[in-house]
Amino acid sequence: MKENSKMIERLKNQLNEIESFIHKGDIHKEKISQKGTYWHIDHSLKVLEGIPEVLKNSNPQDYKPKFSFIKFMIMNTGYMPRGKGRAPKQVIPEGELSKKELLLKFEKVKTNIESLKTLEKDKTFKHPLFGWLNLNDTVKFMGIHTHHHIKIIRDILK
Repeated sequence: MKENSKMIERLKNQLNEIESFIHKGDIHKEKISQKGTYWHIDHSLKVLEGIPEVLKNSNPQDYKPKFSFIKFMIMNTGYMPRGKGRAPKQVIPEGELSKKELLLKFEKVKTNIESLKTLEKDKTFKHPLFGWLNLNDTVKFMGIHTHHHIKIIRDILK
């Protein structure tokens, strides 16, 4: 559980950085990304909002892990290549995004991240590309994914 606590603290630190990005406004740089900073923020928040809910309601009997080379590479290097992945529909931002809306979502996400500390360790998440992840791997993935989008936002803001 100690490893999980470290990863949850990392997520909380990432959230603090995301909050600072919200206050800078929606900035676009097509050379870096076709999407603006608010899109990347909202997408990251949707992932961080949804996965803890899925974990909380997961049935450990459904867990059927199998090897995935992509999962192995990303989980062991912590690196996600840009422009290669396709997000599921439920985590793709739609319409105009406002600072107020993102700040409200941000507050909910803080609570969801905190709730990870109380989950039973046999909770699982089925990633659309990686397949089944246990709780520790899911929290690790959330950190890797969030870091990926933070790097994009940092590049847009340069």
